[in-house]
Amino acid sequence: MLPDTLSQSLERCSTLPSLPTVVMRVIELARAPDVNTQEIVTTLGSDPALSARLLSLANTVIYAGYRPAEDLSQAVHRVGLEGTLSMALGCSLVFTATEHDAQTLDLERYWQRSLIGALIARSLAESLSLPDSGALFTAALLQDIGILALHASVPARYRALHAEAGDHRRLVEAERQAFGVDHAMVGAWLAERWGLSQRMRDWIAGSHDPLIEDAGPAARAANCIIAAGGIADGWLQGESALSLEMAAVEACFSLDTESLIERLMGLQEQLPGVANLYDVAVPERLDPQQLMLEAKMLLAERNAQLQQDLLRQRQELEALRREHAELAQQARRDALTGLANRLQLEEALAGAFDDAQRAERPLSLVFIDLDRFKAVNDQYGHAVGDEVLRRFGALLAELTQGNEAQAGRYGGEEFVVLLGGCDTHGAQAFAERLRARLAVTPLANLESGPLFVTASYGIATQQWHAFSDASELLRAADAGMYQSKQSGCDRVTVHPGRAPLAVGDGVDPLQR
Repeated sequence: MLPDTLSQSLERCSTLPSLPTVVMRVIELARAPDVNTQEIVTTLGSDPALSARLLSLANTVIYAGYRPAEDLSQAVHRVGLEGTLSMALGCSLVFTATEHDAQTLDLERYWQRSLIGALIARSLAESLSLPDSGALFTAALLQDIGILALHASVPARYRALHAEAGDHRRLVEAERQAFGVDHAMVGAWLAERWGLSQRMRDWIAGSHDPLIEDAGPAARAANCIIAAGGIADGWLQGESALSLEMAAVEACFSLDTESLIERLMGLQEQLPGVANLYDVAVPERLDPQQLMLEAKMLLAERNAQLQQDLLRQRQELEALRREHAELAQQARRDALTGLANRLQLEEALAGAFDDAQRAERPLSLVFIDLDRFKAVNDQYGHAVGDEVLRRFGALLAELTQGNEAQAGRYGGEEFVVLLGGCDTHGAQAFAERLRARLAVTPLANLESGPLFVTASYGIATQQWHAFSDASELLRAADAGMYQSKQSGCDRVTVHPGRAPLAVGDGVDPLQR
């Protein structure tokens, strides 16, 4: 029973979700004691759009194994009366709702939840061998229709309520506080206006009730609707949230985790065809392996309080991981050249050095400094200097692509290339190849002509334990590059090996 104030608002509303005459007639015919299937076919045939969608439904993956349905009569016979009614109701409401100015209401997500819930309710009913799987599909499809009715009848108040709630469970609580009932009760009221059956109205009205334990057939059917809504919410939120919803319903339906995941993955394959019938976007696909992993983690802490804590922690952790990944990506890439920056290079060098030690493979490092770069900036401006750095970075990326190599900008006009599995001769060949490319590749195009820039190179190779750690290897390559500078630039110098290099022997590259 709805409160009088809310009931009056709904009665006065001229934009409530409504059904076309064809669908209302199908509902009337379906409720008749002696159902005349041919009359239903004839009625549907007067609406070409509904007829086409019913034929499409009958030929989706849901009915794989059947011969293609060629006419409306075959389609109704295959889909059944409840399936036909669900399709007619759903399609009519989708198009009615999308034409209405829903403003802040996310209709795409609303219908995704409804379709997923409907598929899940039917699948759960089949797992319990209930005879009402088609009717339960319809009830689950309509379980949230009260949201549209409230949004139409008290728009300003409900928009604010909906925006503040954040998720489905909090929305239900907020509705009960604001109106004395939730949208499930409003949906049942609307279903009565449409002439839907009493059990259909009861299922919709009770869709937010707790699951009923040790239930008889009638209560088990109601459980299918209740569980479907929660699983649909988890499905749209991702594997972590879905695993929690699964854990809450597995015992009720005598399904183990693997069986339930198998059912959900089967529904995931059916969903695109069903969503297409209703012109609804297909949600992001679930990862069954991730879902199984999440479910196993939850099984260890199954009581309700621990489940809530674990979900909150995972949500916070996922947000932190995304934030960390974004920051890490920014922190490890040089914004100008797109190459690895100094931080990433030093981390990569430390890892590569340890790997080379364990595998007893060589590791070479090439330290590169563009010659007379300050003069380029002074003479042509920093915009030209930036272009020189960008083009040089692109050249490095090209020459290291596909190889066991990593290139990065160490700072200013200095660059480093790590060459895993490469000895001194290979590193020299790489440096000479880069030097030769620079000789014929302009790094900027000026009005006066192309601008060519040379570089100085220092090479150090870790082989036969020549260096004690990655820092010493880096300082050796830096010293070799500095020697190339002192010898006239545009040349390659190989560091002789583990010569004594005290801190401060070389010049800090960022100060050079």
